[in-house]
Amino acid sequence: MAQNDRPDPESVREEAGLHLHWQGRRSYRALVPAPRVLERQNDLSFRPELGDNLVIEGDNLQVMVSLRAQYSESVDVVYIDPPYNRGGNDFRYSDARFQDPDADGADSVYVSNVDGGRHTKWLNYMAPRLVAMKSLMAENGVIFVSINDIELGRLLMVMDEIFEEKNRIGVITWRGSADNNPSRIQIEHEYVVCYAKNSAEVAKAWTTPADETRDTLLDEYAKILKSEPELDARAKAWGSLVRGNGRETLGRLARYTHLDAKGPYQVAYRVHNPKKGGYEYGVTKSGVVDSPTGRGTYRMPVNGYRFAPQTMQRYIDEGRVVFPRRHDQIVQMKDYLEDFRGTLRSVIDLDARAGSYRLKQLFGEDFDGFRYAKPVELMELLVGAAGSKDALVLDAFAGSGSTGDAVMSLNARDGGRRRFVLVEEGNQEDRYARTLTAPRLKAAIELDGFETGFSFLTAGAQLDRDAILSLEKDKITAVICQTDRSGTRSGIRRVGGKKWVIGANHRGEALALVWYGTANSQVNAAVINEALAEASELGLKTPLRIYGTTCNISETKSFVFCQIPDEILAALQIEEETTTQFEGEKL
Repeated sequence: MAQNDRPDPESVREEAGLHLHWQGRRSYRALVPAPRVLERQNDLSFRPELGDNLVIEGDNLQVMVSLRAQYSESVDVVYIDPPYNRGGNDFRYSDARFQDPDADGADSVYVSNVDGGRHTKWLNYMAPRLVAMKSLMAENGVIFVSINDIELGRLLMVMDEIFEEKNRIGVITWRGSADNNPSRIQIEHEYVVCYAKNSAEVAKAWTTPADETRDTLLDEYAKILKSEPELDARAKAWGSLVRGNGRETLGRLARYTHLDAKGPYQVAYRVHNPKKGGYEYGVTKSGVVDSPTGRGTYRMPVNGYRFAPQTMQRYIDEGRVVFPRRHDQIVQMKDYLEDFRGTLRSVIDLDARAGSYRLKQLFGEDFDGFRYAKPVELMELLVGAAGSKDALVLDAFAGSGSTGDAVMSLNARDGGRRRFVLVEEGNQEDRYARTLTAPRLKAAIELDGFETGFSFLTAGAQLDRDAILSLEKDKITAVICQTDRSGTRSGIRRVGGKKWVIGANHRGEALALVWYGTANSQVNAAVINEALAEASELGLKTPLRIYGTTCNISETKSFVFCQIPDEILAALQIEEETTTQFEGEKL
């Protein structure tokens, strides 16, 4: 139970079972702010035409509500590094925002470790944000949350409540540093908590993308291959290289000590069938035979072979089977280094200082502007394991932008098309979405030659019917590009320089706008023909989606009319805000 909290007797009677109770638990799902205009800042964006990545400055709860129109149930991987509630300058809390999520947060103060309500405040801050993230996640979406032991227990309980315990995938221990300070227990690790939106929809097995140690070893082998034309000499040089680096450096890759004409490999015991009922046949050096006990056959595994006879024969023909010296032993398989794919394990050894080293690499050795930056390598492991090559990745506590850096690095390595949405508000002293996050991503793109870019958006005015109708053309254009239903998951690309056409969706279909205020924004035949001509000139497709207040002709295959403000209100779910929440529960 959070400090200074007493459970409400009524809520205790209403709910059976074990729950985490705190002052605010009964209202956190109702803390839904109004959507905002998300305005693009061209001077802070970098090569936006090369990617659909977003960096958004603003309160993350307000921003996530504003993203619902296009990104609801679309995010594949969420990674967040929220405040750990250490009691220093890491967790700012606004009581005004707890009472009214539309408040500006000007009263935000750092929560000290002597504050008797610090855990309650942390829960009231985190719970509505976790609900918002869940609403943006795809059915097979996964969320990773970095945390230390201060709030680990409460985080697990509140995530069990929001995501359900059955969707808890696991808790990773990350050993990132050596603590040499005198203490009772030297703390050298923290945690990454992992949940699914629906674990039944998540892949049964994850593999991490090609790892850097493997790539380095393959590069070294390429050098040996060039300098040693004879196989025996290559094998000797390769064995010396692997043994010289040892397990501490290479980890599991230290097993790849063998070499043949195809390349380095390890001997793996994986021909066994894990359960009874495997394939029964014999294996000889020349191939597969019907009898498991015939002349020249090797001992069959207890449960039989896991491979069908024709598959085993193919492996023998390809030289992938290792035959033991004696026939009373079981054959083994060659696992080649080039095929290695790591697995996401419950214990990760990764130097925490790598996050700071990366910032110094990008900004210079004197840079010391952000504490606790997470290593890009950690994000690569998590995102690479849980998401596909075209995953949409959300980080609502973007900080220095490590998640975006990792997404770009993964794409460069494996040819993926992953995209990121990063949200960061900064604080009253430093709006570091613009002073650090965006500059860091720009520096990474330039230094590493990433073929991508990002748009920088800011959360502006609140939106409702009256607010939409009072917007100037540039801002209502921004709202349409953030809400149009044809931009689901991929967003809308802005198009400038035209009278009517304002954007295009991922299929290349044009969007247009007629806006001179509420009294004179009618869509007519002349406007449609001009807009269609502009779309054709830009190489865009139909149907054209054209926004205005009224339309005096019927829709055709060439255009669809979208009424202002009703189309926008429906996309933002504004008319339902008084009766529904993120998950459709009654207030």
